[in-house]
Amino acid sequence: LASSAHALPRRRAAERSPRAAHTCGAGTLRSPTRTESHMYMADEVLGYKMADGMSAAIKSFQLRGSSGDAMVIRIVHSSDELQIEESCKGLSSIEDLAEKIEDAIEPRYLLFIHKQSHTDGRVSYPIAFVVFMPPNVPASLKMMYTRLVPALVEKFRVAKQFSLSDPEDLTTEWLEEKLAGR
Repeated sequence: LASSAHALPRRRAAERSPRAAHTCGAGTLRSPTRTESHMYMADEVLGYKMADGMSAAIKSFQLRGSSGDAMVIRIVHSSDELQIEESCKGLSSIEDLAEKIEDAIEPRYLLFIHKQSHTDGRVSYPIAFVVFMPPNVPASLKMMYTRLVPALVEKFRVAKQFSLSDPEDLTTEWLEEKLAGR
């Protein structure tokens, strides 16, 4: 007889085990092998090098991430490098991510996996790509970050990107409106 566990439909990790708390960590990544680097995505975006292991970390985020997982990405100006500043698992809401950027004085790229329940009962897990641009950012930084957006949309394989200037606006309601195209 087949085990009843085998007959159950496969569910996302977030649905299998509820988390009591979220975890975040700095972007400490292992270096990818040469095969991984070429297999996942190019290690450069419009002249900006992706930090060691970043391509593999983003690929893992896309394939194995679950609801509430997030990444905060920045540009390191001194080395013209894209880096994962922080990676979080199991945030209870996007408002938790807003708290992480509320004191930021420079722009950041945010990736967030959001559990979206549809009116017909379906559930999807879109990856939201948010470009956070705080007010009073020098024009040179605005240009640096916005110039990369179309290439990053392609690299991160997201359907849409959203702009944000005030972390207080980063709410579940705001995100769901953006994802719905409103």
